[in-house]
Amino acid sequence: MPEFRELMAGQLGIWYAQQLAPENPVYNIAEYLDLRGELDAGLLLEAVRRMLDEIDGFRVRFREIDGVPLQYVDDSRDYAVQLVDVSAEPDPEAAALRWMQADVRRNGDLRAGWLFSFAVLVLAPDRHYLYERSHHIVMDGHGGAMIAARTAEIYTALLEGRPSTGDGPESVHALIDAERAYRDSADYARDRDYWLNALADLPETTRPGGSPHSGHGARNLPNPPEGCFAGIDQEQAAALKATARRMGTSLAGLMISAAALYQHCLTGDRDVVIGVAVLGAGPRERAIPGMKANLAPIRVQMGPQTTIQDVVRQTTRAVRDGLRHQRYRYEEILRDLKLVNREALCPVEVNFASFDHPVRFGECTAESHNLSTGPINGTRISVYAGSDDIDIKIDANRDADGVAPAADISRRFRTIVRWLATAEPADTISRAGLLDEEERRQVVEEWSGAEAGSVGGSVVEWFGVRAGEVPG
Repeated sequence: MPEFRELMAGQLGIWYAQQLAPENPVYNIAEYLDLRGELDAGLLLEAVRRMLDEIDGFRVRFREIDGVPLQYVDDSRDYAVQLVDVSAEPDPEAAALRWMQADVRRNGDLRAGWLFSFAVLVLAPDRHYLYERSHHIVMDGHGGAMIAARTAEIYTALLEGRPSTGDGPESVHALIDAERAYRDSADYARDRDYWLNALADLPETTRPGGSPHSGHGARNLPNPPEGCFAGIDQEQAAALKATARRMGTSLAGLMISAAALYQHCLTGDRDVVIGVAVLGAGPRERAIPGMKANLAPIRVQMGPQTTIQDVVRQTTRAVRDGLRHQRYRYEEILRDLKLVNREALCPVEVNFASFDHPVRFGECTAESHNLSTGPINGTRISVYAGSDDIDIKIDANRDADGVAPAADISRRFRTIVRWLATAEPADTISRAGLLDEEERRQVVEEWSGAEAGSVGGSVVEWFGVRAGEVPG
């Protein structure tokens, strides 16, 4: 008889949302590692199987008993790790991508077998993809990074003919116990008070689309978002890191500030709240793969004469303080504030991940690529920082009111980032803008007939040249 346990708070929200559309695959999260170099595919398959034996968070299943959803760990371990050889295809990369994208679109029914998939795809003798998909109710993105590191460790040990170090992480039961202890502790009440104070007296703001807090209601499950991926070269990445040092913050702090500045320039709002992805757990629980991810609402106030230094200071302070209270669930913050959906509070979400120390499978290099990060109500900006360059992925929910195409968001956000790369601390944010040179020329010359430079730099100011003629 399995040991049934209650769902954690983050899991419970996903459970009820998925019931609205059991076959919707939006909660599937997936990524792959591009492995280059000599690799033993058979040993890699064995390493994945051993990793799955260690990490029981993958083997969680769900059952509803008397109307209550419960979870248990299935120890049958009858899962398969697939070997997919596309090396004979005319374009192996395209064939591998098609195979993975088809798997990501598999339905999200929480009662339909294992909630994960692993595969080793062979593109060439010296080129392989290690693919992983899991339902967000059992695993988050941070868990995926730990899984990759553990699989690499096991593979390298097998390759070298030695035992792997360590015994793997603690059971997912430890996560459930830790959350119950937290909710019974004084920290829970202190964290709730912090967020209520930090978000007190928020103004009623009209979002893009024309209606206050527009977006999907609580009873709608968003469709998979539209994505756009773009890179920042080494020279500009180095300039951004230098700017961060000048501003007394980290690269993460600067990029989160860029997201807040993007939202200000887009809407004209002077009181901006963006969501920052956090681990949502204490130090011990962070080492256990599972569903712990949370969203911290970061509030920044600014106007045209606010300096970029002040924006960075506010953002850095808000992130630092918010991290101390990151275990309090975002869904509960929404309920406390009597907001019915997340776009009402955080239309833009930011996820920052650093890959300064990439994993290696023996002598193979491994480059991580994201395929799916789960549902969003508005826009998600994901920043992946390597040792030399920076990649930015934009996910956009086009079903939500006022959300632009992902490619447009990507271009405009990178315009902000390029400005920050050369900005001085005393520069005012009125100098920032979302429009590139071609967009500026279109707005000024084609719409208004004005001379370039005769209006300000934000989207609100530029598009205000001729109200009602903002392009769709």
